[in-house]
Amino acid sequence: MSESNTLKRAIFNALFAHLTIFAQLRGIRFIHCKDSFQRTAERQNELFKQGKSKCDGHQKKSKHQFGLARDLYVIDEAGKIVWDKEPYEILGKFWETLRPGETKWGGNFQGDFKDNFHYEL
Repeated sequence: MSESNTLKRAIFNALFAHLTIFAQLRGIRFIHCKDSFQRTAERQNELFKQGKSKCDGHQKKSKHQFGLARDLYVIDEAGKIVWDKEPYEILGKFWETLRPGETKWGGNFQGDFKDNFHYEL
């Protein structure tokens, strides 16, 4: 039986809570990117045109449009964004263990396009 989008969003939120706790226990702080929780097709298309997404928001929709993805920035003690891949990789590896085959970290996307900030169900 297929899960409804509402149920998937509830599951995603619960899994993201686990990721948040995991990060806190390791001293990894993060903030959510602008419009990380849910995006309109228009906003998704803007990001596509900027080369920040492979999804155009219309023909190919993003998990963000369904509330099934979030982007986050790791921050340091001064509140500045950390660009080093290591903390994102730590979070990404953990994320992918939460529901193997369903949870995906953008740093492991196939091909040349990697999105270290992206976590989806």
